[in-house]
Amino acid sequence: MKIYLIILLLVCTLSCGDAGDAAKSTDQANLQGTWLAQSESQNGKKWNVSYLYVFKGDKLFFTDETGKEVTYSFKLDTTGNLKFITIQPDETLNISTPVSIAYELDGDSLKIVVAPPGLRPTEISDKNDQELIICKRKGS
Repeated sequence: MKIYLIILLLVCTLSCGDAGDAAKSTDQANLQGTWLAQSESQNGKKWNVSYLYVFKGDKLFFTDETGKEVTYSFKLDTTGNLKFITIQPDETLNISTPVSIAYELDGDSLKIVVAPPGLRPTEISDKNDQELIICKRKGS
């Protein structure tokens, strides 16, 4: 009986790992393309923005409102209740360590949460000085 419980536990553990990998590969595929940031909010204050995010493979090309583009390498972490994109600039900027950004992907809608420097987002919201950026897939 114990051997069956051990086998069952092992199968469940392996299945959960596969599910995390499946979510990661699905999100990786679904993020690909061009996303237009439409609004940003922090602590309940909201304003319109026009950032551009382009996901190609494991690269993220970010263009701000002035037209300046920064290229990042990114990896997804879909293992917890909150999903993260960890970005690392390809160029040497003021950021030398990777930054984790929380995200929520729902079809053609993408929410991105950036925490204050040195912190990691705790939820998909603009509370606690986090910046919440709402994006729509270009062409949707």
